[in-house]
Amino acid sequence: MTVSNSSISNSESDNIPTSMLTGQRVFVASLWALVWLILIDISLNIFFAMPKSPLIQPSKLQSFFDYGRSAEGKIRYMVGRDKESTSMVANAGWILENEVDDQPKMASSHDRVLIAAYGQSFTNQICEALKVVDPRFELRLKAGPAATVSHSYAYYKADAKNQQADVVVLGILASSLIYMTSPTTATINFEGAAPYTYPIYKLNDGHISEEDPVIHSIEELRTAFYDNPSLWQVYIKMLRSKSPTYNSWIFEKDIFDYSALARMIRRSIGQKHAHDVTARYWNANGFINTDGVLDIANTLIADFAADVRVKGQIPYVLLIQDKGYKNHLALAFESQLKQLDIPYLSTHTIASSTNPRNFVSDGHFTPEVTLQIARAFHADVLNKIKKIK
Repeated sequence: MTVSNSSISNSESDNIPTSMLTGQRVFVASLWALVWLILIDISLNIFFAMPKSPLIQPSKLQSFFDYGRSAEGKIRYMVGRDKESTSMVANAGWILENEVDDQPKMASSHDRVLIAAYGQSFTNQICEALKVVDPRFELRLKAGPAATVSHSYAYYKADAKNQQADVVVLGILASSLIYMTSPTTATINFEGAAPYTYPIYKLNDGHISEEDPVIHSIEELRTAFYDNPSLWQVYIKMLRSKSPTYNSWIFEKDIFDYSALARMIRRSIGQKHAHDVTARYWNANGFINTDGVLDIANTLIADFAADVRVKGQIPYVLLIQDKGYKNHLALAFESQLKQLDIPYLSTHTIASSTNPRNFVSDGHFTPEVTLQIARAFHADVLNKIKKIK
């Protein structure tokens, strides 16, 4: 009796284990899924690539698919070979000893008052509103994007010899206090990475010591990128060893910067990193003295006020409680401010940081709230300066 070929074929197929067939199907399906992911990734990189020049404003979708780029990748994109090909953000916040600018060094006449302020955009906006409240006020503003108190203190120390202001303001932003333990905000705020640097301050037997940030200017950063790569490696080595908020996967440029999908994964990891770091120094009850940040900040504030007073100027501290921070800066610093009789204003006494109506979409105070804070600031300063009638 003859057995047909089809019968033999069916019989052999029936003898193949089900697990093997399932494994083959899973492998083929996975291979096709991988192919489609690669095609999607390539398409996203092509259609939503960032503009070739950092001077061109990207679209919302271009920014969305680039948020997960490493901090180093973002910074390298910002910094061109010359000033003309470098973004404005990359130039902001650098602390220069002999900075050349056209800002006033002293009041223009005896009936005017010069305010020298060191902080960030919140501080600048309050001071600019102060000038609206009273045009007799003139401004010298030195700031960095989301600058922390150690940056503002260092900026004051570098600029003190360049100004003879009547009132010197140190602006402290609640959400930026966590940046103190690193020489750059980009180890935490990698989505909005800004390249400027500042010293890391530490307390040793009650005395402040300073850790040099290695790179001090946009020119030195440009050199590190284009002419002397070893300088950048020294900077990275310093971050790894000195900053407790450093994460190499978030900060350092790698092959995943070239994948849109990998960037999205890195963004989620970066957001968790920022959340975890914030929880290290702050919770719903207020700031935590992890790594001695509150001791260091209080020492910087005291030294700032003492130095300003030696010059015959009036120190003033703005405690800026941005969204969600309640009165936590006041809890951290008010006791010492009162003890040392340092004039200060905490914004929570004027505008609640838990009321979303007090803020615009980018997190700043509304113009109306900023003006209210400026009026309170103005009234307090008037009481401190005898030359204003």
